[in-house]
Amino acid sequence: MNLEQLKNYNIFKEELLSLELLKNQGFNNISYLLKTTNKSYVVRVFKSNESVNISREFEYKIQKKAYKIAIASKPIFLNDKFMIYEYQKGIHKTKLSKIELKNLVLKIKKFHNFKIKDKPYDLKLDLKNYSEKLTTKKSSKLINKCFKSIKIIEKHKYEAVLTHHDLNPKNIIFSKNSIKIIDWEYAGVNDRFFDLASLCIEFKLNKKEEKIVLNSYFKTKKDYHKIKLKHYKIIYDSFCKLWFEANPF
Repeated sequence: MNLEQLKNYNIFKEELLSLELLKNQGFNNISYLLKTTNKSYVVRVFKSNESVNISREFEYKIQKKAYKIAIASKPIFLNDKFMIYEYQKGIHKTKLSKIELKNLVLKIKKFHNFKIKDKPYDLKLDLKNYSEKLTTKKSSKLINKCFKSIKIIEKHKYEAVLTHHDLNPKNIIFSKNSIKIIDWEYAGVNDRFFDLASLCIEFKLNKKEEKIVLNSYFKTKKDYHKIKLKHYKIIYDSFCKLWFEANPF
């Protein structure tokens, strides 16, 4: 992708000034910073939609909804080759203060309340696919570990919500007065604890911080909350390791 190619699409009324690669890159996209006479935008050129069954239309739709309630950057354009959304100034953090953690959890709860009709994510099906693709002792151990945790969480209520599925620090932007969540490509329907677990794993939260997560998210504490969080952490951590083993770069 270069500036001249982008100009040919006639997406913007303002003049396009520059297009440069962003420092932080994902696994499924090549991201550029586009500067125009009015604003800055992110141009995400798609590398592949196959490895994780990504629906770009669904991603765009969800980001639009998230933008309307001040959770995501405004999406501008989508075709089968790339997506454009407004650039969000801010920083990525790997360590959060108590208030930052609480505010982030409340943002997550906000998009968990979206009313979305979509087929729930099938953990068992993905594990089956991994077991067919991966044959190492390490992967077998991870898959068995997941099935044991799934057996435990199935004893409790399945709480289906819209989940982001990839709440790592690079996908969360902190600025003076806001928190924005980006890269909604993995978004789908899953148990709310999948996102809460991913937050705990990705930010390496300790037990005290995990308590802040649960207390911030739930008005009423239940005994099963800690159980589900514990086992979804095992599942999320194992799925990350399996994904990287199946998709070496």
